Amino acid sequence: MKPLELMEQGRFLGEEFLLWLWMRSMTEGGASGEEGDGSGCFVDDAIQLTSERGEVKEISLRKGNPAESREAFESLGRGMRPSKMKLRILSGDLEWVFTLNAATLDMGTLKLPPSTGKAPHERLHDRIFLLEEGAGHLERRLKLFLRARAEDPDGMLEAMRGWVRVARSGEALANGEAPWEA
Repeated sequence: MKPLELMEQGRFLGEEFLLWLWMRSMTEGGASGEEGDGSGCFVDDAIQLTSERGEVKEISLRKGNPAESREAFESLGRGMRPSKMKLRILSGDLEWVFTLNAATLDMGTLKLPPSTGKAPHERLHDRIFLLEEGAGHLERRLKLFLRARAEDPDGMLEAMRGWVRVARSGEALANGEAPWEA
């Protein structure tokens, strides 16, 4: 089998991971759920949703807060899946912003926290450390997702479907109201 075919077959797992991150950012405050990890992961200002069926194959939501928009939840309710998402990870006073692709799970357009090094080699070491630290935060979440999915795949999928159903009514948001109902 060709590499692109293999990626396409495994894409569903990346889409579920993005949806799980989205759900946790709204229901768990973005916490990883791992002991000793005080970081938070949140959907930032861009989400791309795709579908194989229907007249609309792709929707890109940008600017503002697309993670809490009516359009995002209506798209999820119609069977669209997240294919790309801009995420923000916060840990203490450090912040990483990047785009995560569901098909390949690669991080693109990565913005690292600022380096504190003065000399060029110090800045290089800082940037490598910060890159590894940011990737580590994402990797811990992926491991947690895979562990939970392996233990109870049907339960996880039903929890995400239930979250989408409730979120479409606006009740799954932190304040209990949908922004479009204000």
